[in-house]
Amino acid sequence: MIGTGRTHGDPTMRSDISFPGFGGTTLRGWLYTPEKAENGPALVMAHGFSATRAMALDPFARVFCEAGITVLVYDHRNLGESDGEPRQEINIWAQARDYRRAFDWLAQRPEVDPARIGIWGSSFSGGEVLVVGACDRRVAAVVATVPFASLPATAQRLA
Repeated sequence: MIGTGRTHGDPTMRSDISFPGFGGTTLRGWLYTPEKAENGPALVMAHGFSATRAMALDPFARVFCEAGITVLVYDHRNLGESDGEPRQEINIWAQARDYRRAFDWLAQRPEVDPARIGIWGSSFSGGEVLVVGACDRRVAAVVATVPFASLPATAQRLA
């Protein structure tokens, strides 16, 4: 559902949205819609460990949108403006499931081609998108910037 509409003085690009995440938790974010969007590519974006969408994701989303890509940027559960308790808790599996719910929500948009949706994550979420992309065949592209993908010291201790 579209929330309060276009924001930040830009009438053509960004809207406040919310959608149900895993288990019904309400996730909140921004939808960036290209001016002439029609059955085009799309991207789901979320920030890394404990960060929120307000922390530098807007410039990335705007560049993608200006290139003709519809972008959904949202706060992970328990963080930012999204619902969830306890606050500030990081649950990698719930967040991975939420990426899939974000994908589902975006795939239903009339301006989006469901066969051309990618997922983007940074840091901790960069590792999450690697997992989601490997498990969900619908994902057309994965962008993992500085992904958190392993703990070498932990792996050595467990060996």
